[in-house]
Amino acid sequence: MGNQGSALGDEPTTSIAQKNLQHFDHTFKAELHSAQGYFVDTFGECKFAKRPITLTCKGSGIELVEDVGISSRKTLDVVYHEMTSIAWDHANSEVKMSFRSDENYVIITLQNSVEFEGEMKLRLSAAASSHRGMKIPSPMYIGMFAGAHKPKPFQRKRPNLSYIPASKLPTLHDMRNTALDLHRGSYRPCPQGESRRLQIALQHIYEGYNTFALINVRGASNIANQFRGGSVLLITDDCLVFKPRGEHSDTRVELPYDDISEWDVEDNDNRRLGDSGISVQLKSGETVFFGVDYVRDVKHTFEYFWNTYKVSCGLPDEVKLGSTHGRPIVSAQTLSGEVPPPEAPVGQIDVVDQDGIVVRPGGKIAPRRGSVSSGVLASKEPSVVPSENRNVKKHWHKVVMHQGWLLKQGGVGIGTNKSWIKRYFVLYKTSQGHFLVYYSDFTECPMYTSEKNHRNIVDLSKATFIRPGSNKQDNPDTPPYCFDIVTTEREWTLCAESQENVQRWLKLLTRAVDEDVAILPDEELVFKVKPKSDPVGILPANDYSTELHVSSLGVAVTAPDLSTKDSAMREHYFWVYTDFYKWSLVCPGGKYALMVNVFADSSFSRRMEYAFRTKEAHRLATAIEFYIEKFMSIMHMRLELADNAAEEIDAGKSGVGQPQEEHGGGLHIVAEEDREQGYNDGDVNLLEMDDNGASAHTPVASAPAVPAGGFASDPFGDADPFGEHSAPARSAPAPAAHAPAPAPKKTTDALLDLFDAPVVPVSAPAPQPAAPAHAASADPFGSDPFGSDPFGGDFGAVSVSGAHAPRLAPPLTAQQVQQHRTWFLSALGSGSGPVYNDGTLQVAAKVEVRGSQARVTLSFTNASPASITELKVTLDDAAGLLRSKVTPVQETIAGLGSAQQVIMAECMKPAAPGPQITIEYNDTLQGKRNNTIPFPILVTSFNEPLATLSPADFQTRWNALSQAGQEVQQVLRPSYPVVPSQIHNALSTTLRFGRINGLPDSTEFVVYGACSLRTGAKNPAGESISVGCMSKIEMNVQANALRVTVRTVHPAASAALMETVKSLFA
Repeated sequence: MGNQGSALGDEPTTSIAQKNLQHFDHTFKAELHSAQGYFVDTFGECKFAKRPITLTCKGSGIELVEDVGISSRKTLDVVYHEMTSIAWDHANSEVKMSFRSDENYVIITLQNSVEFEGEMKLRLSAAASSHRGMKIPSPMYIGMFAGAHKPKPFQRKRPNLSYIPASKLPTLHDMRNTALDLHRGSYRPCPQGESRRLQIALQHIYEGYNTFALINVRGASNIANQFRGGSVLLITDDCLVFKPRGEHSDTRVELPYDDISEWDVEDNDNRRLGDSGISVQLKSGETVFFGVDYVRDVKHTFEYFWNTYKVSCGLPDEVKLGSTHGRPIVSAQTLSGEVPPPEAPVGQIDVVDQDGIVVRPGGKIAPRRGSVSSGVLASKEPSVVPSENRNVKKHWHKVVMHQGWLLKQGGVGIGTNKSWIKRYFVLYKTSQGHFLVYYSDFTECPMYTSEKNHRNIVDLSKATFIRPGSNKQDNPDTPPYCFDIVTTEREWTLCAESQENVQRWLKLLTRAVDEDVAILPDEELVFKVKPKSDPVGILPANDYSTELHVSSLGVAVTAPDLSTKDSAMREHYFWVYTDFYKWSLVCPGGKYALMVNVFADSSFSRRMEYAFRTKEAHRLATAIEFYIEKFMSIMHMRLELADNAAEEIDAGKSGVGQPQEEHGGGLHIVAEEDREQGYNDGDVNLLEMDDNGASAHTPVASAPAVPAGGFASDPFGDADPFGEHSAPARSAPAPAAHAPAPAPKKTTDALLDLFDAPVVPVSAPAPQPAAPAHAASADPFGSDPFGSDPFGGDFGAVSVSGAHAPRLAPPLTAQQVQQHRTWFLSALGSGSGPVYNDGTLQVAAKVEVRGSQARVTLSFTNASPASITELKVTLDDAAGLLRSKVTPVQETIAGLGSAQQVIMAECMKPAAPGPQITIEYNDTLQGKRNNTIPFPILVTSFNEPLATLSPADFQTRWNALSQAGQEVQQVLRPSYPVVPSQIHNALSTTLRFGRINGLPDSTEFVVYGACSLRTGAKNPAGESISVGCMSKIEMNVQANALRVTVRTVHPAASAALMETVKSLFA
């Protein structure tokens, strides 16, 4: 909807890069909502405006254009690498982008913000690959909607149920002590699959109230003296009902809510059982105490009915402070700030048939279709609408928020082959939160039967996010108008009959989830794990008998107690969520594990690191993140019970907030660090190979760790590629003052220091190194460390172009060849863009580099209405720069169709020239084509910029690299004018050298750079090899000449870099 196709560049542009990418520009129709900072200079003052604009994503940035007249336009270009923050409000289809600083921002309303988020994810990733110093801003989300990213804790702003500002929390110690007391008492979780909440919610749906057994009654004698075994307490819409002779007796004592002045919970379960309950203070001055077994359940139920009653009476200020159930939303978050909540959406309360028509008892039921592909059901479904359930009808409108028909995948079949079945869904609002329940037919819902015939139940308090526009929507078997509900237990994909129906469901579902923001599931999630790192050494390390019990207040670690006869599970640790410092996913040898770094005690000063292997590591990490968010919500609500709560609440009502420093303000300092770093995808193993070259079938590298919690250390380790630790004469640079103390870790990808390695004497510069002088200084680049056939045939040999079939189609023109060359240079710098276009077939490349590994995704588009056949792509790496794995490409592409191919590669030695790819296919209209273009990967693609060296340290190392072959120098005379700013940009973006300033002869015309060339070759210790590289470029603008000097410890590296520089600057 929002994507209006490719902008073909109607107007000439001043940027060469934009011209190169014009066929791949994506344009979105949008509205300008608000602007601040330098955006005002272009568009003027605007706030909550609805001014139509055109937003175009280009190769290096975004173009914003507003037409203000027939002949005038307001245009502003912003670049990706200057973006400092980005926030999404998918509920209102809005995005807020800040550039240079948070004071410069623009808020834009789109037709489809989810689609635009997917576009921005790709664009920012490409920009980061071309600007190595760029840090992709961590996305922030408003509400429960998710798009291209999956929101994590601290990346989402939720509605507030309290007038106390949402950013405030109790102190760490207070939260920890509160959580421990609750966990040891009434909030101890139910075993997995034994939730009491669900049974209480079902009773509310079918009966309209909840019933609890009493164990004692104290207080007012006229009530307490009636207590006997079997007495129950009913909590209803407007009163408490004490039934001393049981639920079904006529004897009853009603306590209307209007007669109750206050009530409190006496929770003593953490000290002694049987002494917890609800203390009710009557306006008459009397007090009644109702003792119960599960005080948590009674507390939450009474909260819901009490709060709902007060709100219905127009007394929202009389809701129970500190409560979490039945609370109205006080404020909502938007991209413009905190605002009053929107009006609650109105759902369909009456039962409807599959055509959306309200049904009446005795009316005929039209035969319904069971699925998308099947015909009319031939079942025993009633042909007329049955009589209504009178016991349910009187409260049906109170418990139902919305109902109607949706499609879900199920029935006979496996995976995506399952059919899409029509089910009747009802969204309930109960004393235990909101539940989405579905039935085979509307006649099986409580309105028509007292039997519990539901097919399944979605507990919305467990929802992690809602995705408008399902991940499965690209599957041709998926019906239109679909959306996903993702919970801690599973993912649900549902489809409506129209876009309007989808929007209605999404509004009601998100409202339900928002109202449940502080409602906690009462059961635990259990994960069988194998401890791989246990600092205390008390967990069994050789099997999966250890269990992690994840619940609302923390994580319990249990293991079999072998000292007992039945090896009962014993709890060794309970980590409150305040104890979590960081967590991350790792995948050594293709086996997932969760690493957690936790505080060892209440001092929050000593930490320990544990590693647990499990196939469900991703789900385990997601569960922890989900419960941390819930934990923060309930702890925020408990601030209403503090001594100074009344002042804070009054200030919140008047819009005046108190200083955050009065409270903890967060779990740890890492919470703020997490907001800065975000939860990015981390460094992944792009080759999906283990150390032996075998496929590990996992996107996560064995090293470094993929940060699931946002706090993982530098994946490259602390080793200095310039040999800082092995040069005693030089002092190591002091660590940054603001850097947090790193957690203990093992560096699994140490960098080999080649600057201080023994120098290998050679007689003269040569592209290949001389033989090593002795084994201790063996040159890992002297020969291919993987042997003549590194892949053993498993990954497919890299084909070298041989004789080709005669070309029947016209060859590429000189203009096309030059265009391909320009595109190649642009792709090297930006990481993405077009690389080939012969008039029929268009090819674009996306290059992702992580360390020594690269993944190149080639996208093929057939611009002709006729199909192309026999498509074949051959990679020719004559210099042996890479080892690679080439996935097969689709041989036939229909007219105007598209295809993709992925080439995964790893740098194995410094070599030049770079690889080439040959594209062969049969053009139905013009015949056979066979063309070769440069592959957008060079040895410099694997450079890691090093811009932190001091000038003195750089000079010392530069002077030390004086042996024969270590320095290569040449004078180049480019065919284009030498412009210093362009040379500076090429040094950092294309060659990927970090610029070093402050040297004695540094000027605009003399620039120095340093980098570390990452390779997958191993030294004798099995560590990956990195080569330190230095460069100097001297510019003579008058003579239009460049003198380039490259120095490395390895002659082959110096030669390869110089050959690459020559090919790029020629």
